[in-house]
Amino acid sequence: MSTAVVVGGGPAGLIAAEVLAGAGVAVTVYDRMPSVPRKFLLAGHGGLNITHSEGREPMLSRYGPSAERLAPVLAAFGPEELREWCAGLGEPTMVGSSGRVFPRSFRATPLARAWLARLTDLGVRLERRQRWTGWTDDGARLVLTADDGATTEVTGDVTVFALGGASWPRLGADGGWVEAFAERGVAVAPLRPANVGVRVAWSRDVAERFAGVPLKQVGLAVRGHGRPVRGDAMVTRTGLEGGPVYAIGAAIRDALDGE
Repeated sequence: MSTAVVVGGGPAGLIAAEVLAGAGVAVTVYDRMPSVPRKFLLAGHGGLNITHSEGREPMLSRYGPSAERLAPVLAAFGPEELREWCAGLGEPTMVGSSGRVFPRSFRATPLARAWLARLTDLGVRLERRQRWTGWTDDGARLVLTADDGATTEVTGDVTVFALGGASWPRLGADGGWVEAFAERGVAVAPLRPANVGVRVAWSRDVAERFAGVPLKQVGLAVRGHGRPVRGDAMVTRTGLEGGPVYAIGAAIRDALDGE
């Protein structure tokens, strides 16, 4: 039987493990955290937005320069396929008033629990508290380090790296893998912020008066960077958050980089 090593127990790593195991491959997933998928579960605290019900072309346009590269991916597994996958786990979905898609339970925990049960049924092994720290000197095996400092060397016929970004260090996404790849001569694009809130230097009076105030159905845009995105945003003490803010996050970043 062929074997696969998946490094990273987030949604990307777990779906890779599911597909491989479904094809008859013996899969082991290694993750540095004590439980998986932690970031997925945290996202679910606010209602777990699974996908969007908009058409294929509008959705593709949100990927900017990567749209052409990702087009065949979304053609093979798009929003409808994702909704069918959720339903297959016993968690049917619904479309909200904003067009976003959520589990009917509005919670991540039942979906995660059913997913992990499916992986167990497929024979997928989950090895937790194992941080990938690089390769052996000959590059033939991966080196994993446990919480107590003990190291393990592993290899497989297939290796999948699903290591995430650097957005939530306490949940495992700390970007620590970049250095290991760079040391092996692998080109890595710099990690840059996207899909995040925006800091605004409000005056003290504005921050104290309006923090927590919702902005309903506003249109936000960056001059010279596309059309406005509509939705609900929120004023915070340090800036703005919410769906339309996240949607134009990359445009805000690029505009600031160009200053």
